[in-house]
Amino acid sequence: MGFPALCVDLLLNSSALTAAACLYSSNIAWTILYDMIYAHLDIKDDVNAGIKSIALKHHAQTKTILTGLAATQIALLAAAGLASGAGPAFFIGSCGGAAITLGIMIHKVNLKDVKDCWWWFVNGCWITGGSISFGLAVDYLFCISKDETEDIANENLH
Repeated sequence: MGFPALCVDLLLNSSALTAAACLYSSNIAWTILYDMIYAHLDIKDDVNAGIKSIALKHHAQTKTILTGLAATQIALLAAAGLASGAGPAFFIGSCGGAAITLGIMIHKVNLKDVKDCWWWFVNGCWITGGSISFGLAVDYLFCISKDETEDIANENLH
């Protein structure tokens, strides 16, 4: 395939671009969410050094902001699923799993405890990322089995 075909395909397949843009934006929201938790590790040092960190600026509203970022991430993840034609396994596994794991993390993280912030920063991304990946994998397996079933049905017609 030459470069003109690549450009034409990208222009004609706008749903793929929309899905990719939504997925990318979802990951930006997720990164900011985890960065806010990480920023609380250094909040005391930031005060002493005079650094104007995101954790200091929004210290009183951190959990509210984290909740907004989680909602944004999940909405963009769902939009990526809609644009790509994902099935129920994606929405239940990836979007639902992310909502549950992020909700638990935001509720449980003690932003005043450095060790707790570190634990959620290191492990929370694996837990949430694992649920998103699991939903994607199950949805993909359903698509493959559906395609194989349709191929067998089409072969039987001929």
